[in-house]
Amino acid sequence: MSLDRQEPPRSGAPINELSPVSSTPSGPGEETLPRNNSSLEAIRNGLAEPVTAAFIGGGVAGAVSRTIVSPLERLKILYQVQSAGREEYKLSVWRALVKMGREEGWRGFMRGNGTNCIRIIPYSAVQFGSYNFYKKFFEPSPGAELTPIRRLVCGGIAGITSVTFTYPLDIVRTRLSIQSASFAALGKRSGEKLPGMFETMVRMYKMEGGFLALYRGIIPTVAGVAPYVGLNFMTYESVREYLTPEGDKNPSPYRKLLAGAISGAVAQTCTYPFDVLRRRFQINTMSGMGYQYSSIWDAVRLIVAEEGLRGLYKGIVPNLLKVAPSMASSWLSFELTRDFLTYSPCIGIDLDRHHVRSTHRKAPKSDNVYLQLLVKLYRFLARRTDANFNKVVLRRLFMSRINRPPVSLSRLVSNITEPHKGKTVVVIGTVTDDNRLLTVPKLSVAALRFTATARARIEKAGGETLTLDQLALRAPTGANTLLLRGPKNAREAVKHFGFGPHSGKKPYVESKGRKFERARGRRRSRGFKV
Repeated sequence: MSLDRQEPPRSGAPINELSPVSSTPSGPGEETLPRNNSSLEAIRNGLAEPVTAAFIGGGVAGAVSRTIVSPLERLKILYQVQSAGREEYKLSVWRALVKMGREEGWRGFMRGNGTNCIRIIPYSAVQFGSYNFYKKFFEPSPGAELTPIRRLVCGGIAGITSVTFTYPLDIVRTRLSIQSASFAALGKRSGEKLPGMFETMVRMYKMEGGFLALYRGIIPTVAGVAPYVGLNFMTYESVREYLTPEGDKNPSPYRKLLAGAISGAVAQTCTYPFDVLRRRFQINTMSGMGYQYSSIWDAVRLIVAEEGLRGLYKGIVPNLLKVAPSMASSWLSFELTRDFLTYSPCIGIDLDRHHVRSTHRKAPKSDNVYLQLLVKLYRFLARRTDANFNKVVLRRLFMSRINRPPVSLSRLVSNITEPHKGKTVVVIGTVTDDNRLLTVPKLSVAALRFTATARARIEKAGGETLTLDQLALRAPTGANTLLLRGPKNAREAVKHFGFGPHSGKKPYVESKGRKFERARGRRRSRGFKV
C-alpha cells in the first residue's frame, strides 16, 4: 500500500459492451443520448485517473479529519503560543476544554475550523495528489513498489509542494484561533466583533509587510512539514503492508484506521518541535505575546533557556490525542473516496465477462507444509523487493502439478548456452534424469524436487542441488539465475484433446491392428471424412 499498487479494478469498459436499457427511440432528440453517455464516460475516466482520484480523495480526507478533531487542534495551538509566565491555559486537557466551552460556548471548539477546512482541503488534496504524481519519477520500473527511503523522499517533496500553496491560509487560521482566547495580554474583547478570515489576511498584508507577511515562518514550517509528511507516508504504507493478511490486497477498515493512527503518532512525535516554532513565528509580530524572535536559532535558544526542553513539546499531549483519530479518519476517508472514484460500475451487465470468473490462483491448493512455507517466504520477498523474479516464482508455486511439468537433465543442458554458464538454473517443479544424456556437465540447479538419480548425477559431476529456500538466501532478488520451465503440453493426454475434423487430435483406439479404426477420417460411416 504501495498507495497506487492497491487500486480496485476500473470500470473502463465502453458503454456498448454493457447490456443497454431497452428503449424505443421517440424522435430526433434520442440521438443526443450516446453523446451524453460518452461525455459522462469521459468524465468518469478522468476522475478515475490515479492523480485526480488522489487529489479529490485527499481533499475529502482533510476536511473530515480536521472537523473531527477541531477542539483538540485549537487547544494545541493555545498551548503552543503560551510563553513562559502565561497561566491562562496552563491546565490539563480536559480542564482546558471545559474552560474553552464555558467562556466561548460550542463555537469556541470550532473557532478557526472553517478557515482550517478551507486551508486543509487544498492542502491535503495537493499533498496526496502530488505524492501520487511524484511517485512516477521515483519508481525503479513502472508499477514497481517504492522502498521506504523513496517513500520518505517522495512524501517530503509532496509536503513542501502542499505547504507552499496553502501557507497564507495556515497563518490566518493561527491568528483566528488565538484572537478570541482569554490571554490577558491580548486584552478583553467582550462585545467586540472579531475579524474574519479575509479581513485578517487583508490586515496582515497592509500592516505587517505585504506579501511576505503571509509567508512569515514558512522556513521552519517547511523544515517540519517535509519530514512529517515523508514519515507519515512511509510509515503508513509500511504498516499497511504489514497489517494486510496474506493473500489479500487490502486490509480491513479497522486495520487501515490502526495504520493511520500509528503513522500519524510516529510522524508527529518526531517533528513536533518544528510545529511549535512555526506557531511562534506566525504570531511573532502580534503585540502582547511576550516574545520577538529574530531567527530560528534565536527562537530555539530562547525557548530552551526560558521554558526548558519541554517548551519545544508544549501541547504535544492534546496533539497526540488528536493525531490518532485525525490521521486514522484521514487515511480511511482518502482510501474510501479514491476507491469510489476508481471503481464506479455502469448500469447494466457486462455481456463479455458476465459468467467469467478469475481462475488465477491466489494460493496453492496443496496442503504440503514445505510448499506453504515457500509461498510465505516468496510472498514476503515479492512484497519487499523490486525483483520480478520473486513474483514469477510465487505465481508458479501457486500452480497445479500439471502446470509445473518436470524438466529433464537433457533439457537443462540444452538450454544453458554460453552467456548462461555459471548461473544457477531455477526450476519450479521436478528435475528428472535422462539416460540418453551420457555426460552431465557441472551444474548449479535449484528446484522444488529432484529425482534420486538426477540428484546423484548432478552431484557426481561436481555440481550442486539447492532447495528454493536455500536459493532465497543466496539470491533474494534472483540475481545470476536462469529460470526454466518444462513443456506443459507434452503429456500423452494433451494429444487426445480437441474434437472434430482438422483438430489433429489423437484418437483413442482399442487396438492398433489392421481392423481397428483404420478408416477414421476416410469414410463418413467411420466418424468423418476429410
